[in-house]
Amino acid sequence: MSAPKDNPRTDTATETDDELISRAAKRADWASTALESAADDLDDAHGDQGKSLAGLVEVVQDEAGRVSHLAEDIESHRPVTEA
Repeated sequence: MSAPKDNPRTDTATETDDELISRAAKRADWASTALESAADDLDDAHGDQGKSLAGLVEVVQDEAGRVSHLAEDIESHRPVTEA
């Protein structure tokens, strides 16, 4: 994709942006997966007084969902390339 004449950005800059955005989205997706795994681990755990950690599990699951949406939002900002 060539840069429009009124846009001073080069193809190389656009490709670099695409790579950086893609990498950030991938890392956010990994973070979401890690949070989901942490919630699974906590689901069977109990606190120091033997109480369930269900409240904490719910918070971690909610955050995993938010980070997953963040990964999607990041990905949506990738430059559009012409075929």
